[in-house]
Amino acid sequence: MVDPVAFAEEQRRLASVWTFLGMTSEVEKDGDWFRASIATRSVFVQRFGAQLRGFENVCAHRFMPLRNAERGNGPIVCGFHHWTYDGQGCAVGIPHCRELYGRLPQQLGARLAPIEIELCGRMIFGRFPHSRASESLEDFLGSGFAILAAGSQAQGRTHHLKIPMHANWRLGAHISLDEYHTPAVHPRTFGKQGYVRRDDIAYFRFGLHTAYVNSTRLENIEQLARRCRKGTFYPTCYTIVQFVPNVLMAFLRTDFDHFHCIVLLYEAVRHDLTNVHAWLHPAPLPQGRSRLRAVADTVRSSIVRRYVAMVLREDNLVCERLQAVAGQVGGPPLLGRLEERIGWFEESYRALMAAHERD
Repeated sequence: MVDPVAFAEEQRRLASVWTFLGMTSEVEKDGDWFRASIATRSVFVQRFGAQLRGFENVCAHRFMPLRNAERGNGPIVCGFHHWTYDGQGCAVGIPHCRELYGRLPQQLGARLAPIEIELCGRMIFGRFPHSRASESLEDFLGSGFAILAAGSQAQGRTHHLKIPMHANWRLGAHISLDEYHTPAVHPRTFGKQGYVRRDDIAYFRFGLHTAYVNSTRLENIEQLARRCRKGTFYPTCYTIVQFVPNVLMAFLRTDFDHFHCIVLLYEAVRHDLTNVHAWLHPAPLPQGRSRLRAVADTVRSSIVRRYVAMVLREDNLVCERLQAVAGQVGGPPLLGRLEERIGWFEESYRALMAAHERD
């Protein structure tokens, strides 16, 4: 968390791990694209007809970033020398190519570095190809795949927030895995009811990932996954499903029987800087339930955006203060029963690091 060299090695290993990039709603039209990152490396995802493809955001000529805004629409044209690429990432338009290079663009063989893309519902995941990275997204997410696929089916507009956090991304992950801090850090929102009792909630572990349910009625996470596959799932209590390395989906009650779905991503920028992204939409309804709630959900969505932004800023402030003294920490933390998912996360993190050691 304090060593830029160690951080660079960590991110190199995470480059071939499935990483959440964005929603399909951001690339609905032909030519739509958005920029994202995988392990600090800039990438972009673009729609080419019915296909979604992803590439590293670096021109093959002189390594200029091709996409310099958050999102947009249009062909892949480098702003440095007007090199143009097709949907396969091949350079097909190079000014004065025969004169300058002695051959046609197709003969030059210049192309963008591709990234692997897979979908889970409306969620787009990506990774850099690697000889050891053969696990499908569904296998990687396990039971959580069905939950993400179901939860991502928005019934209304999806809103996106981006808030910088001047701290290491793992500190953000840690605080999102911690039910113990809420009365102190969020006294006006999550913490106003006081401390939750560990015996009144349930923690689950599935593969590398974990879940929190504010109830004890669920026996295992596969029960939830089965309902999602059948199309009968609708949240009844506050629920978080967390995936290593850096994404979670939460279901937050906004009214008596209304919930919003929140997808949270901790995008590492530097060892001491993280972009915290949140995508929010009304939780999807199961088959057979009324969908006549558009006006009410518009009002709720506005309230939820302010609420989530406030909670994230409160969490970020804690993480930034932790980052300021991270170099003084000489041992493991004292984790209680409301923080045990942090320990699970660190075990999964170490497993990922070991699985992606340098060749």
